[in-house]
Amino acid sequence: MALYCSRLRIGLIALMVVALTAAWISSSTAAKNPELGAHEVTLGQEAVAEAAKQYKLSGNAADLKRIRDIGAKLATAANTKTVVAVYGVDTITKFDYAFDIIEDKDINAFCVPGGHIYVYRGLLDFVQSDDELAAVIAHETTHAAHHHMVFLLKRQAALENAEAIALLATIMSGAKGTDVYNIAQGIALLNIAKINGYGMQAERDADAGAVRYMMTAGYNPVGLLTFMERLARNPEFVDLGIYRSHPLDAERVNATRNLLTKLGVPINRRAVTNSAKATVTAGKTEGAPPSGNAMLGPGSDTPGVLLSGKVIYRPAATEAKTSQQLAQEAADRINAALDLGLKIFEVKTDASAGAVTARDTVLIRVSDADAKLMDSTPAQAAQSAATAIRNIIIMQMADTVH
Repeated sequence: MALYCSRLRIGLIALMVVALTAAWISSSTAAKNPELGAHEVTLGQEAVAEAAKQYKLSGNAADLKRIRDIGAKLATAANTKTVVAVYGVDTITKFDYAFDIIEDKDINAFCVPGGHIYVYRGLLDFVQSDDELAAVIAHETTHAAHHHMVFLLKRQAALENAEAIALLATIMSGAKGTDVYNIAQGIALLNIAKINGYGMQAERDADAGAVRYMMTAGYNPVGLLTFMERLARNPEFVDLGIYRSHPLDAERVNATRNLLTKLGVPINRRAVTNSAKATVTAGKTEGAPPSGNAMLGPGSDTPGVLLSGKVIYRPAATEAKTSQQLAQEAADRINAALDLGLKIFEVKTDASAGAVTARDTVLIRVSDADAKLMDSTPAQAAQSAATAIRNIIIMQMADTVH
């Protein structure tokens, strides 16, 4: 979510800023708001032409369809829904949003003025769902929809032209101050804290806008939260592009979480990520059990509940239900419990009954017949299953640390 166009060359950025600043000053100095739309589109066209020279754009039809289908829904939201801007201008301009993929390992994305959004290959590999991908695209869409570049120019109208160029180049590119210093021909940069302050305000506005555009477009906005949380606990990814110049801080993560709560959105991280969940293994039909999907042993032909690569429960069929049905019911109960945000101490075992419970709900009850299929005792099988569930809870707790 680099602000505006974080990976374009500094020289291109400076040229873009000069062009937009000149156009704005000539046509809008006396106006309450700068002229929106036309100047941004013109500037964006120049940036798109330069990007085509600088980057290898993907021709993968399936991936392009994916980002363009998602982008089209978000573009419709941005072109029709007014989302109040806490930074920028929320006047709706119906941009013809466009979406491309850059074949680069960076976990990054950027938007040039006028709404052309670029997603990096590394980002596609990093997201765990369409909801997370939509979150990044919605964030970039907000940068364009709220006219952040033009607004920033307006805020800097009192500065000398060259100083504004240096400031914007720093914010948009994530460049080192020394690089911008050379390009700006020795102009003293503004205080770094002030520069970063402007950038962070725009980023927070883009986060909030993303949540609302996602909801309008039919995507789960929890994808923005999980994406941010995962990046926050993987600082090594910062050097690969995203958040390079505008670090992800705890305040942004907390603000997103608080907004979701305010809007009544259930924060179910497992719905938008690859978080471990209980699934049901297929019973053996021919040959050996699937590698890694079943525990070899007395009941390896029987469907079981799989959690983190290990079968934790194999139910024996009863007169009323098949093993497949019983396993699916157990998996559903485990997943529903995990979605409630269980604490480790809430997962309990009753050795005498061979049961695993959580918040007074029986997740698994291991009968003697079940235990025989697992070559175990009911108490041992229950304890092993409880340990596996607690390990998942620990993993989920780590996932939210930032």
